[in-house]
Amino acid sequence: MMARILQITDPHVVVPPRLVSGRLDTARLLQSAVARIKQDWARFAPIDIIVVTGDITDDGGEDSFRLFRSVMADLPVPVLVIPGNHDLREPLRACFGDAAFMPPTGRINWVHDLCDLRIVGLDTMIEGQGGGVVDSGTLEFLSDALAESGEKPVLIAMHHPPFASGIAFMDAIGLAGIPALAGVLSQAKAEVRIICGHVHGTIVGTVGGHVAISSAAVCSAFPADYRRDAPVGFTINPGGYMIHSWDGCFRSAAVSLGDADGPHPFQTPETA
Repeated sequence: MMARILQITDPHVVVPPRLVSGRLDTARLLQSAVARIKQDWARFAPIDIIVVTGDITDDGGEDSFRLFRSVMADLPVPVLVIPGNHDLREPLRACFGDAAFMPPTGRINWVHDLCDLRIVGLDTMIEGQGGGVVDSGTLEFLSDALAESGEKPVLIAMHHPPFASGIAFMDAIGLAGIPALAGVLSQAKAEVRIICGHVHGTIVGTVGGHVAISSAAVCSAFPADYRRDAPVGFTINPGGYMIHSWDGCFRSAAVSLGDADGPHPFQTPETA
């Protein structure tokens, strides 16, 4: 059997007519992304579940969470969520309180088992701050989840990447506790892959001997620019999402939400 997960991240939804940063109609952008994902669905089916790696809203408002959930309901599989730094824990819990994955109190850490893959969601949010943390309780939760999984592979979803992105203004609000996280991950008995968001771009790193990948965002992009005086801000790109599969090994594919010209048939010298 094969497990397949669709990841979206950082939709930053707010209720219209509000615009994020005075420019981004994030509700419309999410609706457009969902329509495109539905159009693409047959290319990747069957998909078992959708994981959303934080910054579901830009303002943490319950109305924004409910708008997000109503738009995502147009997709035909369950949706699992973890908070990002722009979210608020209790409004998120109130919106998804009927979902089986949602813990009733504390950090929004959860485990969801598929037939041949365990998915672990980790809450790295520090409310009111841009940066995140893997605290002692979350590390204990992860250690237990990895031990219980045995030799079953594990996909870990978190908002803040467990590596430096090279983008100075984002690394200034990065993740605390990475060495301790690496220590827990190094004890895993099975293959592990970490998926995350926050940096609005596809970046690959490693932590504790395992691959970690951030996804492009739905609403905007942060260009890779490693200069110390790089401009702080975002670009308006088509955005993207990722497809993660387990079929004896992990495979992760980045998918653009933009339109493409093609596919065009290859020409050989005989047909050119």
